[in-house]
Amino acid sequence: MTQGAPSIFCTSHIIEKNMSIKVDVGTPPDGFEGWTSVVVRFHGFATLPTTRDESNYITSSEFSCFGHQWVVDLYPGGHTMSEEGYVSVSLRNRSNTSIKINYCFGAMDANCREVVHRPCPKVQEFAAPGSGRSSGRCTAHFAKRSKLMSALVDGSLVIEFRMKPTSTDKSIPQFIPTNPINKNVLKLFMNEESADVVFEVGGEQATGTTSRKKSKTITNFHAHRIILQNCAPTLYEMCRVSGEGGITTVSITDVSTGIFKHMMYYAYGGKLSDEELESNPKGIIDACDKYGVVNLKLEAEASYVKSTTFSIDNMMDNLLYADSKNLALLKEAVMDFIVANKDDIIGKVSFNDFPGHLAADLLTAMSRGEQNESNGDKINYNKMRVGTLRKMLDDEGLDVDGSREAMIALLKEQTS
Repeated sequence: MTQGAPSIFCTSHIIEKNMSIKVDVGTPPDGFEGWTSVVVRFHGFATLPTTRDESNYITSSEFSCFGHQWVVDLYPGGHTMSEEGYVSVSLRNRSNTSIKINYCFGAMDANCREVVHRPCPKVQEFAAPGSGRSSGRCTAHFAKRSKLMSALVDGSLVIEFRMKPTSTDKSIPQFIPTNPINKNVLKLFMNEESADVVFEVGGEQATGTTSRKKSKTITNFHAHRIILQNCAPTLYEMCRVSGEGGITTVSITDVSTGIFKHMMYYAYGGKLSDEELESNPKGIIDACDKYGVVNLKLEAEASYVKSTTFSIDNMMDNLLYADSKNLALLKEAVMDFIVANKDDIIGKVSFNDFPGHLAADLLTAMSRGEQNESNGDKINYNKMRVGTLRKMLDDEGLDVDGSREAMIALLKEQTS
């Protein structure tokens, strides 16, 4: 029977793979350059079945070498092409492109001595699986089982593969640096020398319903109009100037320094961690909603939905909050909760504050799953999840920050 290999840390029959570390002292001769070694360990070798059969083999987990994925097949009782008492080994290419390599391999003992060596005298091509050509090479007479049994390392058969690609093989992916624009823009974050806008964050902040107090500290954020124009359009409008321009100072008193830093960092191409998003998702949502950092608002919304446990006590507050901030994903999540728990909710929750315009969202949640998202050749947008609608809009370069109805209207307009 064929045995695939799950996690490399499980059971005695599973195969581990480690890249060998080679240290060269001095300049290696030409024959040593370009070789990579991969060590594969077959644990519990002595307990593996010894029936000679091409269907009786153990397959390793995939490992990467020269931009290709590989596996090793071990036939502990030998392949059908083998003589009785021999063990067979096969190396197979699992990538969707072919590759030509030199390779050899051997069995190692506990003292790292090669007790069995099998060279390959010529370049071999490993085709892509399903191409109609061979994607693997099998050595039917790798070694006698008795010899390998005497070389086991703590019960494991250790085989080292040494591989080297041909110099003319163009299938090996080469390193190509990524476009540096994102890193270059991020370097401008808080760059005082080139900035043409200064946001003074702090100042007077509300401490209660009517009282206000002066913040002890004000933090300056140096920014650039050209970055804000598309990434934070509301902030851009606040710092537009006429004439020749110059440094513009804008006071921000309704956002904490930490939240404003998150917002500006994101506008310059930075990525917030899950921990940063989860620390105060509502604060991020509120700030981004007001100042036009749309995508960060949606990231914070997704984080809030993921981290929130909805209940009968908080569902209405979350629904009203979602409606006030145009949070279609949060709204959908609350509607799903209502539908799933309708029997427990009826008679226990007042719907006097339930906005009438949300009835369509509730009906959508109730009917979702009753039919497919398409009806013949006509797409049924009303049945789609918010995430699906947003992805379709984003693929078309359209605005994704809208209610379900607004998103559907945009999509219909685009396809009409």
